[in-house]
Amino acid sequence: MPRAPHPSRKTFTRFASKQPFQFGLPNVSSELTQSSDNSPIYFTRATSLLRRQVLANVPGVKIKSDSYRFQVLPRDGWGERDFSGKSVLFLIPDDALGDCVGMALFFRALKQRFGDIRIGVLNAGCASDIFALVQGIEIFQLFISSAQLKHFDHVIDLSEMEGWRDIATMPVNPEEALCEAFGIPPVPLEKRQLTTETSLKVGIVPMASSPLRTLPPKLVSEVTKMLTNRDCDITIVLNAYQGVMKAYKAALGPPAGNCIRVVDGFKTIGDLVSFVGRQDYLVVADSGPAHISKLFQTPGIGIYSSADAKTLQGRHTNLRAWQSDFSGPHCSAPCGLAKLRATPDGKIGCMGSLGLPITALPDTPEKSDPDLARALVTNKPVPCVTRLEADIPSICDLISQDLAKA
Repeated sequence: MPRAPHPSRKTFTRFASKQPFQFGLPNVSSELTQSSDNSPIYFTRATSLLRRQVLANVPGVKIKSDSYRFQVLPRDGWGERDFSGKSVLFLIPDDALGDCVGMALFFRALKQRFGDIRIGVLNAGCASDIFALVQGIEIFQLFISSAQLKHFDHVIDLSEMEGWRDIATMPVNPEEALCEAFGIPPVPLEKRQLTTETSLKVGIVPMASSPLRTLPPKLVSEVTKMLTNRDCDITIVLNAYQGVMKAYKAALGPPAGNCIRVVDGFKTIGDLVSFVGRQDYLVVADSGPAHISKLFQTPGIGIYSSADAKTLQGRHTNLRAWQSDFSGPHCSAPCGLAKLRATPDGKIGCMGSLGLPITALPDTPEKSDPDLARALVTNKPVPCVTRLEADIPSICDLISQDLAKA
């Protein structure tokens, strides 16, 4: 028998508004902006941007509670339910792009299994444009009204999925994990071939959200030089939302040819998604765009350092995987860390950069260190990233082999 619902892990804010309102994140497509619907009550995550920076300062808004929890279906009953003809609201644990790509692929599989299911996602946040690629999905970027909530038969909290508590330090593959939890097969993958056009569009996305996964500037420069000699149309995409972008751009130096375009960043995630879909070939770090490529099966190479390429790419073979093979006294790549760690006395780094075992790095940093962050992505990368510099000739040769097939 299916288990009875229980409270969601995360708390939500219940609030009322006397005035109509609308809200959308600046890096999400404007078509996904949300508007009020005259409901008496609305719900948003207690830790969301909407709650922290907006609601408290808007006249006519009254916070009812910051401790509301939805009644959700227990994890051990997900695979036992028949969702045919049902409407299901999924609570999204976070809006990290890679994780949300995996969830979007899972939703495609869920719709394939239960063709008449109605799916909604709450807390889609910055990843709303990714979920918009799933046909027929209803996106609640940051809030849902009581009237909208009544239309759903079930609520599922995806943070109950095994491994989600540790996803910041030990990456998992959400698509495969969720398909297994619901007992459904993933969607079939279509093979996308390299175009035979004379000038290939090659996108290089070297920056990740962590210095542990950002490609060394020297590697990017040498790959770009090689691609220039092959008459490719090259676009290097940086991340203007990251504080280290200017330092990284300076380390790359000016473009070495007219066929190279450097983009500081896209205004919205939707623009980034469109870019990935338009490219003929990608050279990417372990980052959101590497995962976004799965949605289009864009060919290319994914270059991995601390995280395991096999785990992150899963069944997707559109990207050829290159894994750093660094090995030191305290760690070997891939160690599994997705973010930097900190010692009890505040030193920030990883096992290799600090020369310490993992037991001496119990926590993620509580405060940022801008100077350290800039150094780690420019002149003092962590050892597994530095190791990639020795692999430059082999990486360039591998890319050349791929492009020779076009």
